[in-house]
Amino acid sequence: MRRRLIEVLLAAALMTFAAGFNALAAQEETPPPGWLERDTLTEDWGGYRTWLKGHGITLKPRLTQYYQGMTSGDGDHDFEYGGKADLLLNTDLGKLGFWHGFSMTVHGEYNFGDSVNGRGGAIAPVNTGLYFPGIEGADRFDLSSVYLGQSFGDPVSLVIGKINIVDIAASRPFAGGAGVDSFWNIVFTAPPSGTVPPYLFGALLRWRTEPATFGFWVYDPNDVSNKTGFEHPFDDGITFRGSVEFPVTIAGRRGHQGFVALYSTKDGTDLASLDDLLLPQWPDKVGTKNDRYYFAYTFDHYLYQSKANPKEGFGLFGQFGISDGNPNRLYWSGHVGVGGAGLIPGRSRDNWGVGYYFAAPSDDLKDSLEPILKIRDEQGWEIFYNFAVTPWLILGADLQIIETSLADEMAVFAGLRTVIRF
Repeated sequence: MRRRLIEVLLAAALMTFAAGFNALAAQEETPPPGWLERDTLTEDWGGYRTWLKGHGITLKPRLTQYYQGMTSGDGDHDFEYGGKADLLLNTDLGKLGFWHGFSMTVHGEYNFGDSVNGRGGAIAPVNTGLYFPGIEGADRFDLSSVYLGQSFGDPVSLVIGKINIVDIAASRPFAGGAGVDSFWNIVFTAPPSGTVPPYLFGALLRWRTEPATFGFWVYDPNDVSNKTGFEHPFDDGITFRGSVEFPVTIAGRRGHQGFVALYSTKDGTDLASLDDLLLPQWPDKVGTKNDRYYFAYTFDHYLYQSKANPKEGFGLFGQFGISDGNPNRLYWSGHVGVGGAGLIPGRSRDNWGVGYYFAAPSDDLKDSLEPILKIRDEQGWEIFYNFAVTPWLILGADLQIIETSLADEMAVFAGLRTVIRF
């Protein structure tokens, strides 16, 4: 798999360089947009990009770079440089001879450098982009999504395979962004529930109606990061997730409110029995808890939206969730924030956000480990601003202030991020 991913990324790089020469050769016939106005750095690849799209193939190469450090807190205060090179392939198989509505999606990711995740005692990763698929050794490489899709008209769609849930959550209004386009902290990019792995193997069904949008997921409860998903599927149980989302209009402003319910048959360690590990004479008394559940309420709502350009505006977003608390190590959590695009006149491509989160680990986990480890509730703030230097080059700044779960001292993280779309 690692060799295949490297081949894909090298092919994308070669195509990018070749596109530059082809674009120069075609310049006399059809002058392309200036390099400051084009949507991507390499534009149309001398016409090949348009040709591929016409045949159902869309390639999106991207490079994201981070420079982040912990300026205050318990631990190393050095700044680290890291990055993510990724290539998203969307294929409309209907244009390649298959039936209408059939598609395939592949997302290759490669992380490099170092990150500050895990510093300061924070349980929530402060850099989502470098947390998945990993940052060390073979974990740096992965095909995070390899799935087939089928749409049944506009209302119904089904995808099956290995699915990157961070990508699925990236479209959340005012938040999301996969750690690349919006917030950095995982709480705002893909809120953890303890029951949805970042990369899962299963099937996701979506049914959109006029009054509401319904979702139903069935998947293996185990994380398939750096795996295909076919190794031992569903050996440890099965998870079911249902959701419903309603469009809501208040004072002429549109938004959504939704509910999520999740049930998993996967067994887990009885967190209330972990204190038996402290008794060497009774090491076999650590118990098992059957099943687990999770419920959440989500919302987003515009506070202002430009009539001239609907993409400009800002609004509220948030989520509140609760789980069984045992075997799930996260008992309940919540976050709220404000985000949007075009805050400054003339800067319609810029986007920004401010968010607050609170996370309460399992009470049973706290009580069991209290003799050797003090686990606290965690809360934190994040603020970011992305400055669109050009449509294809984004420069962002980020600040996070966290009262961490595993350390007494407040942690402060600051960072810069650049995103280049090829």
